[in-house]
Amino acid sequence: MQARLSIRSWQEPLPETGGVAVAFDIFRCCTTIHTLMARDSGPVYVARTVKEAAADPRVNGWRVFSELSQEISCAERFDNSPTLAQSFRWADQKPALVATTSGTPSLFAARGFEQVYVGSLLNYSALIRHLTRLNKPITLLPSALPGSEHVEDEIAAYGVATALEGFANMPDFVRQCGEQTVERVRHSPRPGLLAGKIETGAEDARIALELDRYDHVLALDFESGPIARVVRV
Repeated sequence: MQARLSIRSWQEPLPETGGVAVAFDIFRCCTTIHTLMARDSGPVYVARTVKEAAADPRVNGWRVFSELSQEISCAERFDNSPTLAQSFRWADQKPALVATTSGTPSLFAARGFEQVYVGSLLNYSALIRHLTRLNKPITLLPSALPGSEHVEDEIAAYGVATALEGFANMPDFVRQCGEQTVERVRHSPRPGLLAGKIETGAEDARIALELDRYDHVLALDFESGPIARVVRV
């Protein structure tokens, strides 16, 4: 499988078919998606952009999680924050939609692959176990835009690659790779920058670095149009 593993930019031309992809936006998009799915308070969807999602009349009754400023008609709107996705108390169940700057566009850029997974450190070991069982090419896609100060997505992708290229069938080795990945992100400038930039930034980073918090693996079910449903696989 080592020869069938690659790390690529989601902004470059990607294969139309064949193999699977894993997109990583761990601060904060993918963590928000995993947190919403774990709450089980309604179906979770992603959209490439807020503008495209706004054209779908279903969204009028949904909760929308996005840091983007574009207007959209919805039931409730929140920042793209796993802290809010985890802590906000809702009186009812409604679908939730996530649309972000680069995380959800990177997921949609991989639409031509056989399967697109929502990469995260929250389910690191479960994701490695799942990918190890696949006899398919695997493409890892850091979601941060080239030239940005975001290093965490590349660190996460290389951490998954290290586990897959090593003793991926040994849980202790996989866990060790995950712990090293978390420490590399934690000691990068990014957690501090996020904490200084966003009110929930420190807590968002803390949640994103909770290794193996979940045992689920999440992928996208692309419907017709610009919205995809998040599913457990």
